Amino acid sequence: MAPVPFGLKHYNTNADNIGGCGICRYKSGKNEGYRRKLDWLKKRYAEGLKFKVLRSRQFGDIGMIEYTAGSHAWRPVKAEGYLVIHCLMVNSEHKGKGLGALLLDSCLTDAKRSKCRGVAVVTSSDSFMAGSGLFIKAGFVSVESSPPYELLVKKFKKGAPDPRFIVERERVLKRYKKGLTILAADQCPMVPKCVKDIAEASRALGLKTKVVRVRSAKQSRELPTPYGVFSIVYDGKLIAERPISGRRFTNIMWDLNRGIFSTLEASDQR
Repeated sequence: MAPVPFGLKHYNTNADNIGGCGICRYKSGKNEGYRRKLDWLKKRYAEGLKFKVLRSRQFGDIGMIEYTAGSHAWRPVKAEGYLVIHCLMVNSEHKGKGLGALLLDSCLTDAKRSKCRGVAVVTSSDSFMAGSGLFIKAGFVSVESSPPYELLVKKFKKGAPDPRFIVERERVLKRYKKGLTILAADQCPMVPKCVKDIAEASRALGLKTKVVRVRSAKQSRELPTPYGVFSIVYDGKLIAERPISGRRFTNIMWDLNRGIFSTLEASDQR
């Protein structure tokens, strides 16, 4: 195992001190994603959300964990009485040093102290979310799967009901039967850039983009994917359930509408 950075400390953030912290590797107020996430966090602390930074005297902020009560979770899960982890991240150059386990232990300790039923987390084999390995190693078990997503839980009370996904995809998609709609929350600082890139790519294809801002945990739990804070819907179909690049979006749209866009391209070249 690589050497552990010295001077490690769990730094508990709040609305007054979060501005001086790295947020998911973002540090500059010039970045829109950072600014939106900062504002989002300041509104969530009053709901009991915890955002803890792992700080090294040697390297600065090198990891973070974000979690909240199940009733305020920004994931489409039913997890009353549980803490729900939104994110757990360690900077890539410091992975493999046991730092993720340190962050997870701090959440488990909080849950026990608060007499919660346990801790739940949505993981993914895809990018943009933590994988299941760290949690399985810590004693979490899978209670539901919706590939590439998996809902894991570590219970402190054996008789407690399992958390579960509450995604109602078809019902939600009926709201967006026509055109291109992006459902986006500021919980993830990567989302604003994705929204901007996709809007630019859609204009190049002659499409109008409607952006629906997800502004509450309740709205987040009504999204058509376990990711919970980002989706793209086109003519009532879910075409992306996590942030994607403008190029990836263009490729998806070409695959869906190859005949239409080929005709438009031919017309532009006349």
